[in-house]
Amino acid sequence: MHTSEKIVTIYEAPERVKDQYAEVDGYRTHYLEAGDPAAPPLLLVHGGSVKIGMGVDRWYPTILPLSETFHVYAIDQLGHGDTDAPRDPRDLGMVTARAEHVIKFIEQLGLGPVNLVGQSQGGWIITYITLKRPELVANLVIIDSASLSGSAVGGKLPFFKDAFRPGTMIPKADLTSRQGIHDHVSKFTHTPDVVTDDLLDRLVALSGKWFQRYRDHDLEFWQDAGWDRHQAMYSIDGTYISELVHELTIPPLLLCAKQSNKGIDASVELYKKIPGAQMHIIDKANHFLWLDQPGEVNSLITWYLSEH
Repeated sequence: MHTSEKIVTIYEAPERVKDQYAEVDGYRTHYLEAGDPAAPPLLLVHGGSVKIGMGVDRWYPTILPLSETFHVYAIDQLGHGDTDAPRDPRDLGMVTARAEHVIKFIEQLGLGPVNLVGQSQGGWIITYITLKRPELVANLVIIDSASLSGSAVGGKLPFFKDAFRPGTMIPKADLTSRQGIHDHVSKFTHTPDVVTDDLLDRLVALSGKWFQRYRDHDLEFWQDAGWDRHQAMYSIDGTYISELVHELTIPPLLLCAKQSNKGIDASVELYKKIPGAQMHIIDKANHFLWLDQPGEVNSLITWYLSEH
């Protein structure tokens, strides 16, 4: 599925996006909103912070195209973007705490049952929500989630050696500099120029707010048995979530990148475990495939959610 239609981004048409805040479980929670309120609701659930608090800005070529069909919400999760940090510093970046906050956001805004689109750690989060609270979910699309498939556990992926300090997931790059941020984020894209100046401006500002918090947290996290703690973070009651996906009652669409630095084999095995799932592999795309191939990704999401 291909499209040559011009992609309108949130940076090109900011007047079409509402910058919103809600009080959710005592946290000042930031989100973006676009589209017709009468249209079906769709919630974009981002992945990890890239250790600088990267949140909804990553969806810059996705929000407006999807808002042509859906009432789109994009949430800054706990410890990301302009949403508050978790009250317990140990919960910074922790997927379960973030997932519970997203559940409360859905309830607070009365969105359920809502279409969920989650990438990377966000794929873990929307799967967790669907397992725990299926009544809140209409459909789900999972984008290149190593957190869900388990491919990143143990730090054995080839790109880890280049991107992170030995034995950890602490980035080698200087994430306080514009060039360092560009270099690190570009490791997750197929084409470096999709990390645009507008996106970089925002990421530099977020680094000033979040970088030191994440660095302090990570130095403690990886000090002792870090990989064991890393695996436990993605488990539910002691079982890694990839071993629970056969329990999903709402079949997802899995979108994966052929050139993903997270690998693709584990995603294929994950797909085989999920009853009724569909999978599309997108060429010339890395882990941030919606940036590399926005037209194709937006079209596939719209098709799948509209048909289901």
